[in-house]
Amino acid sequence: MHLLKDALLGGLSVLGLSSDRAIILMYHSVSAGADHFMNVEPQAFEQQMNYLAGAKRPVISLAELARRLKAQEPLGGSVAITFDDGFRDNYETAFPILKRHNFPATIFVVTDLIGRADTHGFAHCSVEQMKEMEASGLIDIEPHSMSHRKLASLGDEAAVEEMRGSRELIEMHLPKQARLFAYPSGRYTAATARLARDLGFDAAVTVREGTVGPTSDLFALPRVSIDSSTTRAQFCGKLTRAVDIYETLKVWR
Repeated sequence: MHLLKDALLGGLSVLGLSSDRAIILMYHSVSAGADHFMNVEPQAFEQQMNYLAGAKRPVISLAELARRLKAQEPLGGSVAITFDDGFRDNYETAFPILKRHNFPATIFVVTDLIGRADTHGFAHCSVEQMKEMEASGLIDIEPHSMSHRKLASLGDEAAVEEMRGSRELIEMHLPKQARLFAYPSGRYTAATARLARDLGFDAAVTVREGTVGPTSDLFALPRVSIDSSTTRAQFCGKLTRAVDIYETLKVWR
């Protein structure tokens, strides 16, 4: 399966990415030796960032990408980097690498887990670590709900509490307005997206794979997942329209 995916994504990467599209990368944990599918080894993450820099791909913040979409401006084949959950290794490992390249990134934080470990034993960022990253001007800390419950399975009142509560806690600790949201586990419905819009968010991201284009829904933005199984060939392909073709082939397989 890896070889087939390598061949498809790697081979189709020659398609490139047109100037009217963009890619949102989705990471979770970046740590050594972690036995978890959504983890990326530090060496692999550094190689991926080196590739972006060497390829001279424009790396912009997710907030800037959302602004361009709303203003109907060219997306420039740009790349936005995001992390879900707010793991401490985002601060300890990913942040120094991002600083070396001057790459902006967005970290979506589960606020009930700030400064704590989750059920898998992964430690999450402290308030002080979030403050330091936000103060750098490169990292944008945004809400990912309070408890990581799947919002699509909740009633409107509970879903609003998860979204609003996580935003208020971030705004209490950081001198900012939180404008972006990531649906926990990427689960959302039209009603969930409407709630995010009504709460005043500018955009929300999912885990649906694909590129972003001028007609993309700001409250259902697709992302490209990078995890422990992502090879170099796959990473190169996932930065192009190859990811859209691959997802289409998966549907029809």
